[in-house]
Amino acid sequence: MNFLIKEYIKKITEEDIYNFALKEGITLLNHETKIIYVYIKNYWNVFLNEDPTFLFEELKEKLESKTYDKIVELYNKYKKNKS
Repeated sequence: MNFLIKEYIKKITEEDIYNFALKEGITLLNHETKIIYVYIKNYWNVFLNEDPTFLFEELKEKLESKTYDKIVELYNKYKKNKS
């Protein structure tokens, strides 16, 4: 499963992230899209398989509060569905 996710992450674009956010009711600012893109590209495995608390703490400082809150909500929703 991780192999498939890794391959998908290699191909993901900022536009993919922006469009997914829109679908989920989030309008990202341009800098937020770039930040989220970098975190997904570099830390997808931590988000998926480890404790990403420190990453969320960093993101909280970099994103608008409503964007951050929605990302945490979506993370918890999808993480719960994975279990």
